[in-house]
Amino acid sequence: MIMFDPTPEHVLAPVIGAELRRADVQWHVASGHDDSLIRFWLTFADGGTFGFHVGADGEVLDVIQEELGIDADMGPYGRLEVRPAIAPDPPADAVGQRLLEVQNLFPAYEGSPIGACLRFETVAVSVADWDDELRWASGDLPAAVEARPR
Repeated sequence: MIMFDPTPEHVLAPVIGAELRRADVQWHVASGHDDSLIRFWLTFADGGTFGFHVGADGEVLDVIQEELGIDADMGPYGRLEVRPAIAPDPPADAVGQRLLEVQNLFPAYEGSPIGACLRFETVAVSVADWDDELRWASGDLPAAVEARPR
């Protein structure tokens, strides 16, 4: 198995036990289309903000400590909007809870983690880079997203 640090589990290790203070989501908004998830950020008490992005090299989830993103006008291609996570956004229910565990998720074939499952006190949030799109869910990802723990 090939695995590179920083994996999601490694990057988020410093905030295990920290309270999630806020969750923000960046959406691609274009007239005549459903809003589409681009990235999201989780901000922890005394632990900083972490962005979750589609990786640049194939299907690899990037988790990076960084500042919250901003809105952007993309002219005829719509705009990017950053909004607080609200139900049914998976991380919305985790706000105010402590992060208890992070588990890397892997593809069916050998390789680097393509996702992570973040377990909070009463909810879990799963996220993966699947088909070059960010996929997320409360609890486990749908079976069509082939990202599983090892």
